[in-house]
Amino acid sequence: MGTGVCIAAAAGAVAILSLSFLAHAQQKPAGLPGNYPSKPVRVLISAAPGGGADFSGRTVFTKLGERWGTTFLPDNSMAGAGGLIAMEAGAKAAPDGHTLLITSGSTYIAATFTGKFDFDTRKAYSPIAQFTTGAVLVGAYPGEPYNNLKDMIAYAKANPGKLSYGATGVGSSLHLTGELIQYMAGIKMQHIPYKGTGQSVIDAISGRIQLVIGSTTALIPHVRAGKIKTLGITSANRLPSIPDQPTLAEMGLPGFDYTSWFGVVGPAGMNPAIVNALNTEINRILDTPEMTKMFLDQGTDLMTGTPEQFRGTILGTLDKTEKVLKATGLKLE
Repeated sequence: MGTGVCIAAAAGAVAILSLSFLAHAQQKPAGLPGNYPSKPVRVLISAAPGGGADFSGRTVFTKLGERWGTTFLPDNSMAGAGGLIAMEAGAKAAPDGHTLLITSGSTYIAATFTGKFDFDTRKAYSPIAQFTTGAVLVGAYPGEPYNNLKDMIAYAKANPGKLSYGATGVGSSLHLTGELIQYMAGIKMQHIPYKGTGQSVIDAISGRIQLVIGSTTALIPHVRAGKIKTLGITSANRLPSIPDQPTLAEMGLPGFDYTSWFGVVGPAGMNPAIVNALNTEINRILDTPEMTKMFLDQGTDLMTGTPEQFRGTILGTLDKTEKVLKATGLKLE
């Protein structure tokens, strides 16, 4: 997959973005290499508008811009191919900190296991800061004849091949959640790939697809509005942000545990001083009552830590996914 054409096209898209994160206060840390940032920072977002990566990235970098007096340009123009276009552009950008990438466990999985890249995703990026940790949520069109996971499984067994589920990309953690459900429940569903969860949510609300699998950030507002009904979340335990949402393990799939995250990375080789400055400021932003409430309202739990801790999260996600692929026999292409 080449990026030359995509990057050129994206440059024009960035120029017409209606939202730029231009700050008012001048509080940028002194002494950063090259007086970083010395120009507007391009923030690639690996998912389409309306999903968890988009919400998380724009929320955090709005605040970062306000604190540093810096322009951050959000760019969703590379959200296609399950986020792989953005992932490739982020890996091949100059490691000067002026191109960053908002990504997720889901997109990292697709980038690692579909065989699309000629580089090792475990080494191609500089982890900067994790924003969130949380479960994936399985939801259904309100008009479906089942109201919980057990009944959905029974319905799927009685109506083989009739159910379809929307999930971002092929090989994403959302797609793999659906495959793992099928494997553990002994059922068969059709995967409908989407560029972003926001689009699959629209189709689930309208009944074009029966099931939708997405981040809690993207789905919980629609669950609370009664537009989507919940079948369960994928974490081993209920989340503090949404204690009313049952786990898939509770609802008929004992041992089910598959979580998600959002965060920001840069190209490999970034100056550690820039990485640490970004990490420190992002953690300060997340560790405020305002941010805690904003993300809790979206059904997401915040996560702060060091760049190395974030690297551990990334590698842990990939290791666990490798085990899922071996268990299900699924080949990602």
